[in-house]
Amino acid sequence: MVYFTQGGAAYRAEGDEEPTAIRVAAADDDGEIAVVSRSHYSAETADFLAAYHVSEERAAGSSLKFGLIASGAATLYPRLGRTMEWDTAAGDAVVRAAGGSVRTLDGEPLRYGKPGFENPHFIVRGESS
Repeated sequence: MVYFTQGGAAYRAEGDEEPTAIRVAAADDDGEIAVVSRSHYSAETADFLAAYHVSEERAAGSSLKFGLIASGAATLYPRLGRTMEWDTAAGDAVVRAAGGSVRTLDGEPLRYGKPGFENPHFIVRGESS
């Protein structure tokens, strides 16, 4: 599975398939579909998710979580652990092109070119419900 941006839009492709345009989704009445880290799930993440109406948690590795948000397969991804800019830049671009957001816990867009390149904790969202 490959996620990419082209001409300001976001796409997904698998194998020899033609790329398909993707778009984020809003949580429905059943609640958020949250994607979480397989190896970095913490009590802090559980506490964060408790503040949302989460109907399902899906464990996924690395940048795949950004792709799941961008394609509308999930609506919420809190990252409350250490990441570096190179871990997030491509996924961030795809999510934003698909209509989603990547914001710090203070609600500011995640920025790049920071001294040291370390990201603060952040939240990836599909459309607001």
